[in-house]
Amino acid sequence: MPMNQKLLRPRSTIHPEAAAWATRVVANGGSVSGTTLNAVSKFCASIASAGIRSKFYRLNLFCGTGLSACLVPLYRGPSLGGAQYGGTTDTNFNFVSGDYSETAGLTTTSGGWKYLNTGLSPDNMALADVQAMHLAFSHGPTSSGDLDPRPIGSNSAGDRFQVVLSIRSSVAGSLSSALGRTAAATSSALAIGAQASASWLMARTSSTALSIYKNGASDATLTTSVTGILSHANAFTVGRVNNAGTIIGDSVALGHRHYSIGAAMTASQVASYELALSAFRSAMGRTA
Repeated sequence: MPMNQKLLRPRSTIHPEAAAWATRVVANGGSVSGTTLNAVSKFCASIASAGIRSKFYRLNLFCGTGLSACLVPLYRGPSLGGAQYGGTTDTNFNFVSGDYSETAGLTTTSGGWKYLNTGLSPDNMALADVQAMHLAFSHGPTSSGDLDPRPIGSNSAGDRFQVVLSIRSSVAGSLSSALGRTAAATSSALAIGAQASASWLMARTSSTALSIYKNGASDATLTTSVTGILSHANAFTVGRVNNAGTIIGDSVALGHRHYSIGAAMTASQVASYELALSAFRSAMGRTA
């Protein structure tokens, strides 16, 4: 009896979400190498295996060949087949091709007001409780300076959904997260001056619990009660912060290597997320 031809076809080992992302990259004018596709596929498999896929409303690993590829997020909703949020790509303001490489990520520089608009706002996220969310980003080495980079955020009056990486020479260095109103947890592990590459995640699980994680480990907490948390329609921006339609925040030579926006995570979920990110960074040669 002849062999069934279906049995002779090799099964694809690429995760469906990685394949869908690669298709969107090509449609946006970019391309994806086999090495990058495999790395993204393994990342997707790790996220799914950890049971945290539903935590992400938007995630961009800043990879693929060319700036057009870099602008295509991997996740745009809690599932591939469900509702999608924000823009189909991150809208680019003033970045040029020389600002991006797969190894360094997307580099912001002083001047030029370079940032990305995700099109995703707190109002848009359909969370049962908008305060129960996370913001995350990772960066390469930074330079010192009297600057307060704001890597990601969205503000409206007193309602702030942002993180600030302070490396000022005039004040104590800190990384703070404000997810709802103005109360912020402040990192105790960030020194003044130039910073090594790091991965940060800020999660607010209630009005009295805001945590900062560095490289997957707990770094700082805030238990002060925050009342009257509201939501708003100002889209999250990356590289600088959307302050009710005005783009604010200093910049520094900061290589953005990923960001994510979504539902809150527990400490164990953050650790699982960081394991997946760490493996991806290694696969992409993002070691420094």
